Parts: sequence; C-alpha cells; structure tokens
Amino acid sequence: MSGAARACDLVEPPPFPVPADLPVPCLEEAVAAARLYYAVAGALELGLFDRLREPMTPGALAAALGTRPHLTVLLCEALADRGLLVREGAAFRNGPEADAFLASEGPYGIRSMLAFQRRHVERWRDLPRLLREGPEVLERERFFRDTVIPSMAEHARCGLVQHVTGLVANLPGFCEARTLLDLGGGHGLYAIALCQRNPRLRATVFDLPAVVGATRDFIDRYEADRVSVVAGDFNTDPLPGPFDIVFSSSNPGGKDPRLIPRIAAALRPGGLFLNKQGIDDERTDPFADLEWNLWTFDGVEKQRSRYTFTHSVSLEEYHRALEANGLRVLEVVPVDGTSEMTVARKGP
Repeated sequence: MSGAARACDLVEPPPFPVPADLPVPCLEEAVAAARLYYAVAGALELGLFDRLREPMTPGALAAALGTRPHLTVLLCEALADRGLLVREGAAFRNGPEADAFLASEGPYGIRSMLAFQRRHVERWRDLPRLLREGPEVLERERFFRDTVIPSMAEHARCGLVQHVTGLVANLPGFCEARTLLDLGGGHGLYAIALCQRNPRLRATVFDLPAVVGATRDFIDRYEADRVSVVAGDFNTDPLPGPFDIVFSSSNPGGKDPRLIPRIAAALRPGGLFLNKQGIDDERTDPFADLEWNLWTFDGVEKQRSRYTFTHSVSLEEYHRALEANGLRVLEVVPVDGTSEMTVARKGP
C-alpha cells in the first residue's frame, strides 16, 4: 500500500457511523458476555460460591482459595455488580441465585448444565478445525448418560418439571390413570413428579441400557418406589405396555413419525399420548444452527436446524401421522415460549 493510500485512509472516515469503543458493537457485547461467563466458570472451579454461603472478607476468601487478594476482591466486586454476590460491610456472601443454583449444596444446582454449556462454548474455539474436518462425533450412550441426562435433570428441576407435570395433572383422565410410560425419559424426573401428583400411578422409564443406571440413581434419590426402568432403544425395540399414558419430553424421536405405531401399540384403548416438543418456529438463529452441527453422536444423523434429526417432521405433519395411526389429537397445550405439548387419545 502506498503512502498516499495510507494518508487517504486516515483522513477519510468509514462510510457509516462508528462507535468510540469498538468498530463492531456486536463484538463488544459478545466480549462482555464472555467476561461474565468465564468469571462465573472460574468462580465455580475455585469453589468460591461454596465458600460464600457465609460472609467472608476478600482477604479471608483469597486465603481459603489460594488466590491473589487484589484479584479476588476485583472478582467479588464484578460478581456483586451482577447480583450474584451481596456485600455485607467489608465482606461478601452469595446472593439468593448463587446460593440456589451455583453452590454445591444448593437445592437447584446447575453445575452439570453449566459444564455441558461450557463444552459448547469451548467447541467454538476449535471452529477452524471443525469446519475443515467435520463435527465432533460422540459415543451416543455415554454422551447421554454422562452429559445430557445430568444437564437436562438440572434444567428440568429448576421449574420446568413442576410446570409441565402441573399441566399434565390438570388434564381430564390423569387422576384416573394407573400406569404411565416415560418414553426416552432419561433422568425420570417427570415420571417421579407425576407419581407424586397421582398417588395411585405407577410409572416405567424406558431408555437406553447405558442411561437407565442414571435413572435408577434419581429414583433412589427421590425414594420413588412406584417408578421402575426398562432398558431398550425405542428406535428398534418393542415398547412395554399397554399403559394408560405414554409421556415423551424433548427426546430425539419426538417428531419422528416412524415411532408412532409403537407408541400406539403401547397404549390401551382410550389411553393418552402426551408429547412435549419444541415449537415449529419460522425464525432462525444461524449461530445456534451452526453450533448444532459442530457435534453429533454415532448412529444419528441431524438436519440443518437445531434439535432436528434426519426423520424429524413438522408438528403439523406429525399430528397427521398421529391421526393416521388412531391417535386423535385433542389439544396442543403451550408450555413456554419454545415448546408445547400435544395431547392425543387412542381411539375415537
């Protein structure tokens, strides 16, 4: 580049407004979010939120964590600025959200969920290699057992399982139901909570052989003696039954019409099929779609859009397939801004 060109670059401003802090504002927003994310991740790794269940001065906290005092106080101030910590004189302690969600003994701990998210975040650091070589391939059963199930369990118990099972409990016929199949139920928290809402209900969680061990752990934790497990692959194995209710929530087969005949066979006449899945949203998030395609698990092919697989269809097409297999759609119940629950009955 010639000296004349450089001089021209300096005196001619860009042909659009440029903020003072960063030429591309969306990158500044991304950097700010990354600062917060890694501050929380680092605090978790150090055990900061476990220490601050009771007030501590930054000096005492630094001594307990083995960190530099002048940096520790800056971290505490940053976390307090976001409401995760609370100042008490010269000391800091957890705010209500940190106590509930980030401390190891918190009632709604989300450490596994954050670890799952961190895997996604750090995969972006490897983007050039993944673009050249293709997505990371994970072993399906181990991935579900060790990563997906703990993460989904933590997310569900933070309000979703309570809300969804409340919706189910208000459906006509739920109180009279005596048997329920939680299809691909993973952690089994929906089956456990539904049995708590209906004292005469017995539930069976059906999932992969490597997953049901984790299911049993949750059954033991909640002392759910009316919940049992059956190991199998719903893509290939027959389902047990018949049941009064078949319940499915956010599993990979939830929009696959090939499974519907098996589901129908697992229901008694008049039984209910309850299927909670993501809504069909015409809006797209290209970054989320790209992230969805940066990883996969063996034996499963994905579609371009996130949370969709090779045989996934639209909910409208899925509902037509339900009707064609003798499952009459009674209603579609909104769950939240991203999902809804189809309620179908077997028979006329």
